[in-house]
Amino acid sequence: MRHIFIMRHGDAPYINGERQISDMGHQQIKQMTRWFAEYLLKHELRLDTLLGSPILRAQQTADTFEEALSSLVDYRWQRQTESLLSSDSNPDMTIPYVEEATEGNTVLISHMPLVSHLWAGWIKGESQYFPTAAIGNLVLDSSNHGARKVAFQAPE
Repeated sequence: MRHIFIMRHGDAPYINGERQISDMGHQQIKQMTRWFAEYLLKHELRLDTLLGSPILRAQQTADTFEEALSSLVDYRWQRQTESLLSSDSNPDMTIPYVEEATEGNTVLISHMPLVSHLWAGWIKGESQYFPTAAIGNLVLDSSNHGARKVAFQAPE
């Protein structure tokens, strides 16, 4: 089974004219990274790929996520930046790219509305709002290019 974890960036107000992760956003990301690490350990999974949007708030989320996760697990993963994870990307292009260009268990760090569109694209007919730093977990079904929902967690 191949897991895809879809994560929205942390809280990111405008700071100096650009949306950047706030202190609260960093705390949200750290909280969700602890949940993620516990989930991986409980289910005997490993993260293989971290794929993030090139937009600053997603890159800052990926930085905080990686820093926190590396203190909780004893292995490394591959990190990539992908423009198809920008907020206005077409999920009909992003989904096949993720399925073909990544291997193993993958975390996608992106933005609204794309994170919700990806969820609905993999789980036909189901919509899901993603609060900041929320993580949705899907298991891909290669037989029909769909997925099933496994878990959804948002920060407290």
